[in-house]
Amino acid sequence: MAGRDAGRAEQQSVRLVSIIRMLTEGARPTVRQLVSRFGVSRETIYRDIRLIERIGYPLTSDEQGRIFGRLQLAPGTNPGASPPLPAPALTRRELTALAWAVKQARQHPLGGAAAGALSKLQALAGEGAAAGTIARAVDGWERGVKDYGPSEGFIAALAEAIISTQRCQVTYKSLRRDAPRTFAYDPYRLVFVQGALYCLGYAPERGKVVTLAVDRLHDVRLTGETFTVDPGFDPERYRTEAFGVVWEEPMTVVVRFGADQAPYVQERQWHPTQKLRALPDGGVEITFRAGGLLEITRWVLGWGEAAEVIKPARLRQAVAAALDHAAARYRPARRRS
Repeated sequence: MAGRDAGRAEQQSVRLVSIIRMLTEGARPTVRQLVSRFGVSRETIYRDIRLIERIGYPLTSDEQGRIFGRLQLAPGTNPGASPPLPAPALTRRELTALAWAVKQARQHPLGGAAAGALSKLQALAGEGAAAGTIARAVDGWERGVKDYGPSEGFIAALAEAIISTQRCQVTYKSLRRDAPRTFAYDPYRLVFVQGALYCLGYAPERGKVVTLAVDRLHDVRLTGETFTVDPGFDPERYRTEAFGVVWEEPMTVVVRFGADQAPYVQERQWHPTQKLRALPDGGVEITFRAGGLLEITRWVLGWGEAAEVIKPARLRQAVAAALDHAAARYRPARRRS
């Protein structure tokens, strides 16, 4: 019963916010239209109308206070001076999910802002929801994370440029260069992949979409000049064709795992295109199509002796070469005679 009552309260708060927004934006809905839109009875809508007036949004009525025809705010009503819109009710489950997401974001870009949002979420819970216990109920952490504190201003600038389609002038230092380089850049999308934040965008001087690691930016300036997103840009293609963040021509990858590691391989999705095949010896074979030779090589190496690349040949050769170099480092040095 308590869950049903909470659900009704949540539905009512959503209706109230929607109706008030309609009225403050100049719409004049009828009761019949609201009944149809929200799928409730006329009596329910009339109760909503009375509540809207009680919280500070008077509506046009006749001398007896009855409301007919189309709903509209009473003459002289200043929406800007009216009370704030009622916040939609949040269930305990929703608050817990949001708290968990925010705590997971502590080590992510804009983690500081997320922490501030968490305190507001706790306030929304109210006394009855045991707000203080929600944050303690969930937790999580990552290792090998990057510090994006110094990059928060750049992240905000890139987000603004993406929303307003403004060309940027960025100063960027790749790991392969000795000094930063400044160039024009049209940012298309910020993506968070495997613990790191990147920006996908078009570099006019290179004539193609390039990926920038946000933490390697030294400066981002909006030029005021607008750009048009290449109609051929498809972020879903990057997600499905890249193994990590590096986009290269996809290749068919087949890797076999021993029986002792098979359960760990089977319980996760390593790539959207993956297919698993059980092997007679209890092992498992995974097949997927993706680009990014270096990223896939590192992933295979992380499984140690449990993984064997079947194809393609160049990936098998890359893994074998890396293992040979690693083994050489651990061999005892020959003693000089």
